Amino acid sequence: MRIINGVKTISGLLKALWSMSPSEKDAFYKDKCEYYQGIVELSLIVACLTTICFIYSDYMINGSVLPTLIPRLSILAFIAVFFIVTGISASTRVMVVMDFFLAHGMVLTASWTAYNLVDNSNSVTGIIIVNLLWIVIGFVSRPEDTIINGFVYIIEIVITNQFNHYTNYDVILSLEIPCIIGIMVVHYIMTAYYLDHYRVTQKLKFSMVTDPLTMVYNRHLLEKIVSGNTLKLDSPDELISLAMIDIDDFKKVNDENGHYTGDLTLYYMGQKLLREAHAEDYVIRYGGEEFVIILRNCGIDDAYKRMDKLRDIIENAKDTPVPFTISVGLSSYTGDYTDALMRVDQALYKAKNTGKNKVVVN
Repeated sequence: MRIINGVKTISGLLKALWSMSPSEKDAFYKDKCEYYQGIVELSLIVACLTTICFIYSDYMINGSVLPTLIPRLSILAFIAVFFIVTGISASTRVMVVMDFFLAHGMVLTASWTAYNLVDNSNSVTGIIIVNLLWIVIGFVSRPEDTIINGFVYIIEIVITNQFNHYTNYDVILSLEIPCIIGIMVVHYIMTAYYLDHYRVTQKLKFSMVTDPLTMVYNRHLLEKIVSGNTLKLDSPDELISLAMIDIDDFKKVNDENGHYTGDLTLYYMGQKLLREAHAEDYVIRYGGEEFVIILRNCGIDDAYKRMDKLRDIIENAKDTPVPFTISVGLSSYTGDYTDALMRVDQALYKAKNTGKNKVVVN
């Protein structure tokens, strides 16, 4: 029964994975790689260095370490290339490619070593053990990566056999092919189970930066998008405007209609802001009845038009819990987040103290 339930669970998770959009899959596999890369990298490096220790067994077979010394030590060149490339690029895709590069490096150096052994009958054991590398790398890679590299590994065995003439070559292939198929199945299972973990962590991350009442971002988001008093942007030349919005006379809404109606008003405001904001904007409940919008790819003139339109929509809306208006402060972001926030707060203060229900730019 547990096996049947497990198969149903895995099938459901894999269907969910296959139904993801390309961007969602990219985010999922990026998260998976970042989560496991440290332990995978350490395991591969330890495995590489361990192969050098096999030089003692080479000595037992050949009676000398000289024929296999260079092949065994050549793994250090693969390790060096691995660290140089991953040091230059932190891309998760590059990380996965270099993980496989290191694994294939071990295969190639082992094949070179086997060529210099007077007896390579133990190669069958080594070839089968190498499958552990594909299982390890499966923690950070996509299943299709394993399929491709599994077939590459079989091709490597076929090619190196032309030089090494493996003992029991037919047995090696008859064992290796089902091993690769089994590893592919295991990788799909591993990926499915990580999807379950990924969903839980994404929900936790979302809840940490989301206001539970209005369902817009909360102030914790600012810790993620503000670094060193600057906004983390895709382009430093991007036009950014900040808007601070306050519900006029919100205390009166609570006092005359009750806190439940006040909460409904806040929820309505949050949902209205989400609908009116652009996809790349950040809508944040800053505190109480105040909201901040980071308007991306938006100059101050366009920001004024958008916020004044929003103010007009709110003033004339027929679906609000109770009638209300908003005041808006606007400011341009020029690289100093604290300064922009201070100026937008001053603009809101001016709007509130000069009649309310208006947009003021500072």
